[in-house]
Amino acid sequence: MMSFFSMRWLGALALLVALFLAIMFAGLALTPDAVRQHNGPEQFNANASRERLIRILGDETPHPVDSAAEDVVRERLLREIVSLGFTPEVRDTFACRPQPRGPLVDCARVRNIVFSVGPESGPSVLAAAHYDSVAAAPGASDDGIGVSVWLEIAKMLSREPLTRRVIFLFSDGEEPGLLGAYAFGTGDPLMASVESLVNLEARGSRGPAIFFESNQPNADAIAAFANAPRPIANSVMADVYALLSNSSDVTALTRPGLDVLNIAVLDGLEDYHTPQDNIASQDIRSVQHMGDVALSVVRRLATNSDADVATPMIYTDIASRAFVAAPSWAGQVALAICALIAGISFWRAESANYWSALAAPLAMMVVAGVLAFGVGFALNMLRPGAEYGFAHPEPARAWCILSALLGAVLALMLLRTARSSAQTTAAAMLCFAVIGGLLSFLLAGISILFAIPAALFALGAVASLAWKPAAVIGAWLAALAALAMWAPMLSLIELALGFEMPFALAIVAALMILPWLGLIAHVRGDGRWRELVAVVALGLLAGAVLSGLAPSMSEARPRSLNITYFVNTTDNQARVLAGSAERALPRTLTGAFQPEPILPGDRSDTWTTPAPVEAVAPPMLQEISVSQENGERIVRGRLAMNGAYRAILRMPTAATPLRARVNGVLTDFSDTGGEDGDYMNLACQGRACDGATIEITLGADASNEWFIIGQFPGHTTPASEALRTRRGPTATPIQAGDGTTTLTRFVPG
Repeated sequence: MMSFFSMRWLGALALLVALFLAIMFAGLALTPDAVRQHNGPEQFNANASRERLIRILGDETPHPVDSAAEDVVRERLLREIVSLGFTPEVRDTFACRPQPRGPLVDCARVRNIVFSVGPESGPSVLAAAHYDSVAAAPGASDDGIGVSVWLEIAKMLSREPLTRRVIFLFSDGEEPGLLGAYAFGTGDPLMASVESLVNLEARGSRGPAIFFESNQPNADAIAAFANAPRPIANSVMADVYALLSNSSDVTALTRPGLDVLNIAVLDGLEDYHTPQDNIASQDIRSVQHMGDVALSVVRRLATNSDADVATPMIYTDIASRAFVAAPSWAGQVALAICALIAGISFWRAESANYWSALAAPLAMMVVAGVLAFGVGFALNMLRPGAEYGFAHPEPARAWCILSALLGAVLALMLLRTARSSAQTTAAAMLCFAVIGGLLSFLLAGISILFAIPAALFALGAVASLAWKPAAVIGAWLAALAALAMWAPMLSLIELALGFEMPFALAIVAALMILPWLGLIAHVRGDGRWRELVAVVALGLLAGAVLSGLAPSMSEARPRSLNITYFVNTTDNQARVLAGSAERALPRTLTGAFQPEPILPGDRSDTWTTPAPVEAVAPPMLQEISVSQENGERIVRGRLAMNGAYRAILRMPTAATPLRARVNGVLTDFSDTGGEDGDYMNLACQGRACDGATIEITLGADASNEWFIIGQFPGHTTPASEALRTRRGPTATPIQAGDGTTTLTRFVPG
């Protein structure tokens, strides 16, 4: 007959298994609902939206800014808008934008499309998406999903009474540098009336529509989103996104006082900016969810006046089924009160293990982070550049979670806190509340993820003064709330960041498990912990081994890899390139390439192999003249593209580039950003760049070596074609795709 202690051991194991499975498969809670077969007059129709997108994209030829293919897509898009009863306008302009996160100015001719519904004047809501694609991708999801969703919503809103006008902006040139949005935001008179902005984007082809970026103070934006169906958002995600280098049209359109809701599909990263970003890969359930969310939000904004509430808010969804928001200060106050109550509960516990109980939560997080860092480091050493979690993320996700669970059982075993599970629970919740409070000073939005579980525990602790079982009930509710809120967020973090920092994922998992620490101790009781430690450790080891054995690329999830013919026209040397040497090559190409620096200013090597020199006419800066005016040197010239789609003028920072004027558009290099380097860049893409007049103002001598880089997407040679056929189905072109790149050196004068 099974002993009581054996049953306790199995009970603790069952709890750990349940926690592991709940966290492991939390992403399933975010799966969009099935597409409705019948829609009421007030409901978004995903099938109609999809059919409209199919007509717009036609044969799904990629359509980058200022290309002949984009002309065709734009004409189809305009016909769709007219068929809905609107009169669209095309805003044709040449735009240059300094990139705030890199030493680069991007230029192109852009043709924004605008039309509106509702009142003809007065305050307005801007509904934005971009219609250009990268050269390698059809752009069905990025950002055909946004365009098609807005068209269906425009049709619906045209039949409804609106308080504020809704301006629909289909921007051009988003992919090279947010150029169309920049032109609209800085120079279009319609922008002056805009009070709210809703932008639709995609960084994948499936999954839910996520509200990931807002403004501050954000009370009006949060109020607009609060009643969205299946809401998925939390304020810490917006805080973290603000720290990343990513950008969307919102970056170029935002301004103080503008209410911002940036909504995107994130899952299906393997399709992003690749030929797989097509209609076939796009999940229509994602179209349905994005349409439902966007319609709810824009209806709320367009049928109500701007409340102009200047209150910073914290917010979160709970398993995409409920949405909670509160003023930022409330989260910090709640955490302070909860920490006080947890501290009192901790000191009132009848135990002599105060310090070991208090050390257990901290030890758990340290062990979790160290274990995950160690496993990740070992895998990177064994498989450098292989991105072990890309094609098969499940094993990596498993050992990150098991690192946190192993940290929990090791801490409980080594610090011998199981005999006072109530005290361990109080200590864990005290640490949980204190950590949340401290983190909220760095990321204000994170406080709500800590405050709700901590408040449930605190309420139970206070109620236990009158009814003792309330303490246990409060502890269980706190633990379940933490799981419901944090587990799906961990899934979103994985989608956004991958496994580049596995220790961060393990620490997030450990924070989620903190409220469970005392409950695990209670279920296990006074028995030995070695069995649990052994089982969890074996699971972690199995996950690590599977990560080491699983291929990093597959046909279902191919990894990006461009095969590029490169010719240095000055030195008359040629290479075939296969991307950054920091990433492993497919097995079919292993041994065919060697690492080598290619472009001036490169900070890492590129996979290269020698190739015969083919005749490729590079872009050139012609009719160059250098003059001195008001103590500054001005280099003037005319750009001859010679068939290139994109030309990049790379000038040494020693020449002190100050300003650039391209086709009459003036920009200042001081508005660019990024790390200090040896070169400043001026890029021009599209047909309007051929013959473009360029004027560069310098603060120093212009006699240094300059470079011009030409990009010819789709242009291949026999040498590159031979290697391209060896790439195999587990790798795919991305961004500009396969093509030819030229490098030409010159001295302006």
